[in-house]
Amino acid sequence: MALLTARPARPILVSRVGRIAGVVGLVAIIAWFLVTFLYWPNLSIIHSALFPPTGSFFDTIHALAASEQVQSALTNTIIVAVVSVVTVNIVGIAQAFLLEAFHLRAKAFFAIAFAVPLVFGSVSAVTGYAAVYGSNGLLTHAMLSVFPGIPPNWFSGILAVILVHTFTMTGYHFLFLRPAIRRVDFSLVEAARSLGVRPIRALASVVLPVLRPTLLAAVLMVFIAAVGSFAAPNILGGGHFTMIGPLIQALTAFGRPDMSAVLGLGLGILTAALLVLVLRTERRAALFAGAKSAKPFQPLRIHRSGARVALYGAASILAVINLAPLVTTLLMSLSSPAAIRNGSIGAPTLENYIHVFTSSAQLGPLLNSLLLCAIAIPAALVLGVAVTHLTHRKRGLIPAALQASLLLPYFLPGVLLALGFLIAFGASSALVGGQVLVGGFWILPLAYTVALLPTVFRFVRADYASMDPALDEAARSLGATGLRRFRTIMLPLLIPVLLQVAALGFNSTFDEYTISVLLYNINSTPFGVALGTLAATQDPSTVGISTAYVVISTLIALTMVIVADRMSQRASRLIGGSAGA
Repeated sequence: MALLTARPARPILVSRVGRIAGVVGLVAIIAWFLVTFLYWPNLSIIHSALFPPTGSFFDTIHALAASEQVQSALTNTIIVAVVSVVTVNIVGIAQAFLLEAFHLRAKAFFAIAFAVPLVFGSVSAVTGYAAVYGSNGLLTHAMLSVFPGIPPNWFSGILAVILVHTFTMTGYHFLFLRPAIRRVDFSLVEAARSLGVRPIRALASVVLPVLRPTLLAAVLMVFIAAVGSFAAPNILGGGHFTMIGPLIQALTAFGRPDMSAVLGLGLGILTAALLVLVLRTERRAALFAGAKSAKPFQPLRIHRSGARVALYGAASILAVINLAPLVTTLLMSLSSPAAIRNGSIGAPTLENYIHVFTSSAQLGPLLNSLLLCAIAIPAALVLGVAVTHLTHRKRGLIPAALQASLLLPYFLPGVLLALGFLIAFGASSALVGGQVLVGGFWILPLAYTVALLPTVFRFVRADYASMDPALDEAARSLGATGLRRFRTIMLPLLIPVLLQVAALGFNSTFDEYTISVLLYNINSTPFGVALGTLAATQDPSTVGISTAYVVISTLIALTMVIVADRMSQRASRLIGGSAGA
């Protein structure tokens, strides 16, 4: 009898050894990826900055301080960042209060107009603004007909960059300031009104101080985005204006990785420090959000005709400025090159779209970016889910290190991430089998994967935290292995959020410009680089192609969001139905 009962022990032991080996192998693969493509590039930047090939670190600092171009770029960056903080917050706060604090008709229209920066950003937005204000823009042609002395390329340099920043960096206000306004205790406003304070003054004196944590986070986020701005100054700089991001690219191209590494390191330290402040202020805002309001906030009705006209006028002007680049882009994509050259719209034609889909030179970047997304997004999802699953409800140094590693790219500007890849993989490396990745195809999807990891990890970790642990414990008590529990319980619950994250990742990667322009292979030019090149040339014969590019990419992005949302809702219903059964 003892012999009969002892026989199953060996298969169980073999199974346990196999599971342990599988976990160890998975951890080893994750560790290799993180060390190779996350830590090694950043260590390479630090090494290149501290130990340049010629001279010393202090020689590099002296060379940077003595360079007029570097001083000009630093000055421009500080000026643009400070002015952008002021202008973006004026516009963003105004738009948020117009939508939430006042009773306005056509509020749905204004909400759509103010939400344009969420789907029309980066290089696409720069192209759209160039279509309105550039040398071939409709507004520029109209201005030249009245004031012939105006330079056709007036929309360039610091003015153009600040204008683009002002109306494309209001997404944080739209997403976070509006809900914060809705959470304000309306009894505070009523108390001020009972003392005879006028509505707008009551909002300024009562509501704004309550929103201070959210506003501070918005200020810091705008400053971070403005300091690390790349597409706007690179495309609209006009050859005489530059900022830190484009300068790092130029120094790298000129064979001075030590100088670009020092600048990139400084930019990364500044960004990381500011993001830490943002996270702290967001925690304070979250504490305020958790407090219950005695009375929900109610939009104020303005009865004075003058004030009402002013509110509608301000909302209409902001809506027109937000919508003008998008609408103009659509109209110019349906115009012929001859009409664009004359500064008119002309009869609608599909000539530009036909050219995009029939010319391999124009269709290639679209297909290349689709392929890059098809590689990077699943890779980021697999890594994010694997790390979250392995570290969920685990304590210790290794789980904490893995979680911190996936959040590290969140603190790195895109130009710094790309610079690290250039320095680390510009020569053969044993970490990648002795290969040189720079100039090849795989460096770009690998960089995209690293850039997507923080987004994937934050959403997946939040979804894991909301799961009922009793489900996993019940399956464990029935003898289900870890892999089977994940496959039958965790993964189905994760599908809705994975679909949403995939859509977010696609929208941020498909027209990505900063990382792409530094790392792309000329034989597989991504969409963002092709669009940025066309937008920078401002040739009337290519404006129709660039605007058609923008319309196509916007439609693809919207389609991805809608499809992912529908699939996510369907998966959620299936999960709910299974749970109910």
